[in-house]
Amino acid sequence: MKVLKLEKLIIGSALNTIYEAHAKGSINTIERDRLLQKYKLDLSGLEKTIDENQRVVDLYDLEVTRDELVKNFKAKLAEIEAQVKNLRSGGPPLRSNPEQRKPESTDRSDTVAQDKSEHQAEDEKSRNEQDQQITDAEKRIDQIREEVLKAMDRLEQIEAEG
Repeated sequence: MKVLKLEKLIIGSALNTIYEAHAKGSINTIERDRLLQKYKLDLSGLEKTIDENQRVVDLYDLEVTRDELVKNFKAKLAEIEAQVKNLRSGGPPLRSNPEQRKPESTDRSDTVAQDKSEHQAEDEKSRNEQDQQITDAEKRIDQIREEVLKAMDRLEQIEAEG
């Protein structure tokens, strides 16, 4: 692509030189038109080649982006599925930060009332964390969905142009 764009720049400079030579009177109109015809044909062929190559590059970039999105989406979906499965089986919520886990109390002298209130507070905290994880996951899924839709729109544009 770089070489093709350089060639286009060179041909553009040649066309400018031809027009300048005609303006100075170095060449007549017939010579100018003959030279312009030759370089314009070269330029149009070069632009066609650049367009074709650019489409290939765009298509490759979109395919790579699509593959990355699908990979990220599948990874995130698998993570969410594992969390859902774990929660449904009665296990503790999966957490990425081990500091969030509350250490078990080894002191047996706690009263029943204190134990019950701590258990209720822990259940509420667990529900809040689960709600937050679900909300974060839904936000990420929506973001990935939007990216996929944008990529699909771009692919449709490329197909329509082709």
